[in-house]
Amino acid sequence: MSIANSSDILQAVIDATPDAIFVKDLDGRYMLVNDAAARFLGRSPADIVGKHDLELYPEDTARQFIEDDRQVLATGLPQAFEGVATGKDGAQQAYLVTKGVYRDPDGRILGLFGISHDITELQAANESLAQTREALFRSQKMEAVGQLTGGIAHDFNNILSVILGNVELLRVYMHSKRRRDEQVEEMIDSIIRATLHGKDLTSQLLAFSGRRHLNPKPVDLNALVTATVRMLSRTIGSTIDIETHLTAISPIVLVDAATLEAAILNISLNARDAMPHGGRLRISTLRAEVTEPPQASDDLAVGSYAVIALADNGCGMAPDVAARAFEPFFTTKGGAGGTGLGLSMVYGFARQSGGVVTLESQEDRGTTVRLFLPITKQVPAPKAEAQTTE
Repeated sequence: MSIANSSDILQAVIDATPDAIFVKDLDGRYMLVNDAAARFLGRSPADIVGKHDLELYPEDTARQFIEDDRQVLATGLPQAFEGVATGKDGAQQAYLVTKGVYRDPDGRILGLFGISHDITELQAANESLAQTREALFRSQKMEAVGQLTGGIAHDFNNILSVILGNVELLRVYMHSKRRRDEQVEEMIDSIIRATLHGKDLTSQLLAFSGRRHLNPKPVDLNALVTATVRMLSRTIGSTIDIETHLTAISPIVLVDAATLEAAILNISLNARDAMPHGGRLRISTLRAEVTEPPQASDDLAVGSYAVIALADNGCGMAPDVAARAFEPFFTTKGGAGGTGLGLSMVYGFARQSGGVVTLESQEDRGTTVRLFLPITKQVPAPKAEAQTTE
């Protein structure tokens, strides 16, 4: 039984290592590579030895390697680099490589070595974790804003009700005394208008917080969308082309029909404003199945959902704007252009109906808003037939 010498053992260990290991001379030519480094290039180690990065990799990857080598040779100190390399057949790999120099007995630098670790999966996992954290943060923020908003709106609504009631009593009192003063009447009307406007705003805030009273009933989604589109075609303007793509079998959803119509109208008006010179609004219905249990409060429960998708080809939104689109009072219109409550009402309606609303947007590419609503097995009540007189 023979015992392998130390160089054989070292070579066996290098080849068995899953990380890519390589050694270069001062001209940047490979003197040694292990099997892991060769596999990424789809070559044998013998085919790589003696070659330069520019002969093995695409130019952008090779130039990055050469610049990293230059920094290590200039300082003589080990350094770590992170990047993405392109290998065989265009395959890309995220890597973390440590490079250092090796010297002769007198301390002169003879070349450099490197150990590169594939971090592609780790990087993808970190990105996924970051996205999950961001989604959880947004969900918690919206929940906290909703609780605060709902409490304030409820109390403010009570105050407005007291104001409105007392102003109406004042009008009745003046009429009972037969005291008619046009200036006072105008002041009373102004107070009532302002109070009713305030109640409208609090109603939208209550919708965002999920505290507004809804009257859900089974609704044929395709029929509702068709009726709403007929109304939209008269109000959204002739410069906007409305396309509808409805699923063959109409889903039945348990919703407040009037509030759903208002939600579609709000989204459509936002789309119109994003296309001041005209454009296309595509309204679609489809079905979706959710099989994974929710991970955050904004996630859908397992079940069957109907989806209403409204896609425009307008100016789109920057990522920071899209991230705040559903926040109450957030608006990009400025001045008297909007209250910033339209999409927040849609958000609250979707949540209160057991669904969610999502938004995807790219600048100069348009925006797509999707409403997910749970499908019900209940049957819509038949419409009352018009009575005729003989």
